[in-house]
Amino acid sequence: MKKLILTLLLITSICFAEFDARKEIIKFMEGNPGLEKYLTAPVTVMHTDTGCLSIKDEGIFAFQHELLSAEVSADPNVAVDENVKIPAKADKLVVVVHGWMDKGQNSWPSEMAAAIAHRVDPNEWVCGSYDWKGGSVVFISVQAAEYARDIAGPRLAKAILALGTDFKHVHLIGHSAGSWAINGTAKTIAAARSETQFHLTFLDAYVPERWDPDVLGRIFDDAKKQKSQVWAEQYYTKDITWKLTEHDLKYAHNVDISAIDPLFSEHEFPYRWYAATATGTYSRWDEKKEPIYTHSGEIDYGFARSLESGEKNWKKSRKLKLNNPAIRIKKKDK
Repeated sequence: MKKLILTLLLITSICFAEFDARKEIIKFMEGNPGLEKYLTAPVTVMHTDTGCLSIKDEGIFAFQHELLSAEVSADPNVAVDENVKIPAKADKLVVVVHGWMDKGQNSWPSEMAAAIAHRVDPNEWVCGSYDWKGGSVVFISVQAAEYARDIAGPRLAKAILALGTDFKHVHLIGHSAGSWAINGTAKTIAAARSETQFHLTFLDAYVPERWDPDVLGRIFDDAKKQKSQVWAEQYYTKDITWKLTEHDLKYAHNVDISAIDPLFSEHEFPYRWYAATATGTYSRWDEKKEPIYTHSGEIDYGFARSLESGEKNWKKSRKLKLNNPAIRIKKKDK
C-alpha cells in the first residue's frame, strides 16, 4: 500500500513532466509485482445472479490515463469468465453504462440491465452493465469524460468483441460522461464489424466546454452507413449542470423531460425515468407512487423506442427526425 501511495504521488507530480520521467515510473512499477498489476489492469466479464453480464474495467484514471498512453490503455487484456455462455441464437445486445462519480456493479446500471432482461427473449438478447468507476471517480468531471472517450469506451468494445458473438444489433445506454463511453464503444465495434446496427441512448449527455457535441451519435464517416445503421436518442433535463448537458444533438432525436421530474429537474432523473419506462414504476422510495409520463402526441418515449420493445416500435423510432429542437414531454400526457 505504501508503494502504491508513493507511486500515485509521483504520477501526480509528473502530470506535465518529460516523458522520460513517466518511463522511469513505469519501469519501477513493472519491477514490483505489487504495482505491476495496476499497469496491466484487465477488463473482466462474468455473469451476475440475474443472468446478466457484468463487465468491469479494472483500470484506474491515474495509471491508465495519466501514466500510460490512451492507445496502450484502450487495448486491454480481456478476461472472460469460463461460466459465461452466450446462447447460440443471441444476436442482440444491450449494455448500460454509468457516468461521473458513479459505478455499474450493484448499482442502477446492473438493475436497469436486469429490468430489460425481464422484457426480452433470453435466447435472442444478451443484457449487461459496464462498471468503469476507476476512471469515473475523479475530482474533475472533464477527466471522467476524457477517460470515457479515450479508454473506457474502447475497453468496453474490446470486451464485447472478446465474447466471440457477432451481434447484429447493439443497444448502448449511457448517462452523463458515460455518453462518451458508449460513443467510443460503438465506433470501435463499427471499425471491427462494419455491418452492426447501433441504437445509442444518451441520458443527459455531458459535453465539456469546448468539446464538440456533434461527435456524439456519429459512428460512421460514410453518411449512408450512418443513416442506415445508427439511431440515437438524447433525453435530458434542464438541471444544475446547465448547458453542459442540455444539448440538442445533431445525430440524435432529442427529448426534454424536465417537466415530468416528480420533484425538481436533476441530472440523475433521466436514468431513473428510462428504467421506469421499462419496469412500469420508479424504484426510488420517494418516487414509487409517481405516475410515469412518456407521451408526446402519438409517440411513446423511453423504453418503447427500443428494439427490445418490439420490431414495430423500432421501425417507428427509425423514422423520427434527428437534429430536432427537443420534443418536450409534459405531465398532461400519461
